[in-house]
Amino acid sequence: MAVVTPTAWIRARLSRGWSLSSLGPNEARLLFDAGASAAGLVAALLFLELFVPDSTSLRRSLPLLGAPIVFIAWNVLAGLYTRLRIAAWQRKAAVLLGTVAATSLTCLLLGAPVSGVVLWGLIVAAPVVLARAFVALPFTRHGSLVTTLVAHRHGPVVVLGGAGYIGWHTIDLLLQHGYDVRVLDRLMYGREPIAEFMRHPRFELIEGDVTEITKLTSAARNASAVIHLAGLVGDPACAVDPDFTRHTNIVATRMAKEVAQSLGVYRFVFASSCSVYGVSDVEVDELSALNPMSLYAQTKIDGERELLHAVRDDFFVTVLRFATVFGHSRRPRFDLVANLFTAQAMTEGCINVNGAQQWRPFVHVRDVARAIVHVIEAPAAVVQSQVYNVGDRRMNMTIGQLGELVASVVREFRDPVTVTVRDQAADERRNYLVCFEKIRRQLGFEAETGLADGIREMARRFADGSYQHYRDEVYSNVATTVRAVEHFHDPLESQRLYAPRRVG
Repeated sequence: MAVVTPTAWIRARLSRGWSLSSLGPNEARLLFDAGASAAGLVAALLFLELFVPDSTSLRRSLPLLGAPIVFIAWNVLAGLYTRLRIAAWQRKAAVLLGTVAATSLTCLLLGAPVSGVVLWGLIVAAPVVLARAFVALPFTRHGSLVTTLVAHRHGPVVVLGGAGYIGWHTIDLLLQHGYDVRVLDRLMYGREPIAEFMRHPRFELIEGDVTEITKLTSAARNASAVIHLAGLVGDPACAVDPDFTRHTNIVATRMAKEVAQSLGVYRFVFASSCSVYGVSDVEVDELSALNPMSLYAQTKIDGERELLHAVRDDFFVTVLRFATVFGHSRRPRFDLVANLFTAQAMTEGCINVNGAQQWRPFVHVRDVARAIVHVIEAPAAVVQSQVYNVGDRRMNMTIGQLGELVASVVREFRDPVTVTVRDQAADERRNYLVCFEKIRRQLGFEAETGLADGIREMARRFADGSYQHYRDEVYSNVATTVRAVEHFHDPLESQRLYAPRRVG
């Protein structure tokens, strides 16, 4: 479990910036209370100046000037921003009336004028109480969020897209850590990747698409967390059909968020990509400008924005931008550059490198799963609305360096292995180095599997015949996407997914 220090928490908060859009719900509430209290003070002093002569001398008004600070202090002591932040609005209203009264009494004891204190209390009480009532209006028909959260913190972890490349490792690690795991997956790649989990007592599979609302609702019910891995991955696959890509990467994400929030899910982890940084000649971090160079990258950015906008107190969203993933999985992929180079070297003895000078960050698929579990186990307040690059600075390297590394490792299994370098068109250039300091500093995450070890593991599996030919369609996201697009545009399928349900 990740151990996070107060210093790390402060750094996590500072990294979000101080614009209004970066404020968490609880921070916005505290700012509103402070603003309402300060505005009430100004209004009270102005009224006294105009209508109560000699009542606003500096000496007499000085105790009243501390009312906003005292009010926030009483709110903190009452737990309004901690244990009561998800209480029913009626309870919050009662506590707020009590803290207004306590603040007024404190100011009177300090010598503030009675008329000023009474005015301040009357002016402040209404907006702070009404604000809680208005915010609660959309949820008045739901049960207590406190009850929901307590019930769901120990519920199953839902993995959307759990039968995919990253999903297998994520399920395996969650089960090792003692979690109940529920997977929602349309099984585009078949059941084989997760076959070994089917009889596990803490594993459950729901077959269906994330945009099938009934399946999604069934998956999220009583869950403690949702890990969203169900997006369409990679520039070539996303270019097959833009409508299908937006449906899968944006619409599905919005639906997953809304359903998870509605059912009281505690945490939501979103799989994004370092490809959102596009092209950069300097090292980029989570605060760097985004520069999407493909539809895939743009949909990941749009998905991030869907999730991070208007996040409630009881819903903790974390975005993970994965480096270029590599390594063996029970659902193998050979459209990833390190995996492709290994496959070429083992089957053909020749690695074809395009754009040798381009920099890429790499991370092993097992380490991606470890990062996800780190976030699930980290204190919720630390990871709330945070974005983390997932990888390790030690594995930033050029495509040319990667080709030479793969060749040197594969020569342990076969010889010769040659590397052929070709120039790449300028419009296909993807060059970026990524900083992974934030996740290392705040969550203590570092990669455990290096490139050489991951390449060697795949080479052994090629040597013992574990893989089919790497060009087989089963290993290609593009081929499976083409079939999914045909299914997506089938009128009968659209009717099944989106037609109103018959009742009775």
